[in-house]
Amino acid sequence: MNTQTTIAGVTFKNPVMTASGTFGSGMEYEEFVDLNRLGAVVTKGVANVPWPGNPTPRVAEVYGGMLNAIGLQNPGIDVFIERDIPFLKKYDTKIIVNVCGKTVEDYVDVVERLGDEPAVSMLEINVSCPNVKEGAIAFGQKADALYNITSELKNHAKQPI
Repeated sequence: MNTQTTIAGVTFKNPVMTASGTFGSGMEYEEFVDLNRLGAVVTKGVANVPWPGNPTPRVAEVYGGMLNAIGLQNPGIDVFIERDIPFLKKYDTKIIVNVCGKTVEDYVDVVERLGDEPAVSMLEINVSCPNVKEGAIAFGQKADALYNITSELKNHAKQPI
């Protein structure tokens, strides 16, 4: 059965992809999951500089589930390029990088750095990040901010968004 799926001009061998944030870059799961069987690994958010994330506690059990507030902890684009991309290139799967930032300029920095990485097939823009210039309102909460960041990133990205 052919399960190929094409999104924004990128063909995936199947539509099974990890959810951003839950799978890191797959290193922690490689002994449990054959990454070669995935259509893509969608990475945890990557910022232009390391982010420590929120202080603990970050996870709380509640009736019917759990709440989490990790705070987009990540090592930053330099470590991601040096460590995570070489790890992911070992596998026959597409790489989609989740990009986060606090300002449009932060996002542009990451998007431009990833433009030099041919192994990266696509970018996912994390608009739940607080926009520092807009009083910490998330980019995705205001239509004009969402339009502006998306338009700006499309002008700088070499990969589809």
